[in-house]
Amino acid sequence: MDTGFSSYHPLTQFIYFAAVLSVCMFIMNPILLGISLLSAAAYVLYSAGINAFLKLIRLNVITSAMIIIINPLISHRGITPILTLPDGNKLTLEALIFGISAALMLSSITAWFYSINRIFNSEKVMWLFGRISPKLALFLSMTLNFISKFSARFRQVRAAQFPLGYDTATGKKKHRIRKGIRILSVMIGWSLENSVDTADSMKSRGYGSAKRSFYSIFTMRKKDYIVIASSIIISAGIFVMRYFGAADYSYYPYFEIVINGISDIAVIIVYIILCLFPIIIDIREDCHWRSIRSAI
Repeated sequence: MDTGFSSYHPLTQFIYFAAVLSVCMFIMNPILLGISLLSAAAYVLYSAGINAFLKLIRLNVITSAMIIIINPLISHRGITPILTLPDGNKLTLEALIFGISAALMLSSITAWFYSINRIFNSEKVMWLFGRISPKLALFLSMTLNFISKFSARFRQVRAAQFPLGYDTATGKKKHRIRKGIRILSVMIGWSLENSVDTADSMKSRGYGSAKRSFYSIFTMRKKDYIVIASSIIISAGIFVMRYFGAADYSYYPYFEIVINGISDIAVIIVYIILCLFPIIIDIREDCHWRSIRSAI
């Protein structure tokens, strides 16, 4: 059973994540990027647990390190040289800081999409895109369902192959690759067979032969309207204030962040509030249920 922010209407969740990600992707202020990343990581830790959090960190550390290292080597803009490379180009502080900011943005987007993938199931995807493009909705729904089924079936096949000596975690690298290929071939065969069965089943049920009808288990509630309105107002307000110069920043020719007015502080505060919506909702609902259980 979905609880907390996961129990909200799909449209509410879609608009919220769109609002958070639009600010993160189109305003590369390092402070806002840091807020977005910390909030997304905190939400993953609270809602999905420590194992998911550590997995997310491992993924982001690798990609972030690559961006931070590569960007100063290929971009030499900026007026503050750190050192001179063998080819004569200068490695600049501004290019390094831009690489760090780009890594922050990518890590933040990855963390938010981890939560999106966990919250959005096939029913929610069908509700969002079914009326716009039924084929696209069905494709996305089947893809999400296939990923979860593939992971579960892979664990089953690996467990079944283990007593037969096909353990991919031990032995020489060449033998582990051979064992992995065997398991992969089993998975590919299962996937193709499942695809054929699904296509035959849909055809026999008359899919695409008539206009599609829709049934929805989701209803809009007062709290959904509050989150939708807040997400739109806050994100639009941030873009408007940024248009008029608030939360100003620059990477080239020199790095600078401007925080010298009420509007700059206001942008930071309202974005913190926006990013913390899911975790605040989850904590509030958890406290509510604990109080109910303690009263029984």
